[in-house]
Amino acid sequence: MKKYIYLIFVLVLAVSCKEEEKKADSFSLKEIVNKQKYQMELYQVEANEYTLVVLNRLTGKVFVGKNASGWYEATNADSIPVYKTPTYSIKVFKGPESSPQISLMDEKEGELYMYIVGHTANFYNTNAAIKALERS
Repeated sequence: MKKYIYLIFVLVLAVSCKEEEKKADSFSLKEIVNKQKYQMELYQVEANEYTLVVLNRLTGKVFVGKNASGWYEATNADSIPVYKTPTYSIKVFKGPESSPQISLMDEKEGELYMYIVGHTANFYNTNAAIKALERS
């Protein structure tokens, strides 16, 4: 009889531990996604001029702010997919006439989009030429 009581106690303990592990994993994943949702890069144009670029890593939306003059969204000419986990990343570097150039990478699909602040109206897909060559 004692063996059955101990066996039931061990089974109840094992089942309750598995449920606690599942709950902890789902919370951790949500916490990681929230922490990695945005990426920011600061680009110094001149001694008293800077550009801040903010990326929503889930939607691929990029916002550009120059000094304190306001923000605008650097839009995509094509619609890009929205993901549930952080997938997009940016790199900001010097473009023509010292204006920032932003590269937006879709790490899942391998797409690369470029945007030159003050020179282009939208992001443009740099893979378009490669895809055209592959089709012909």
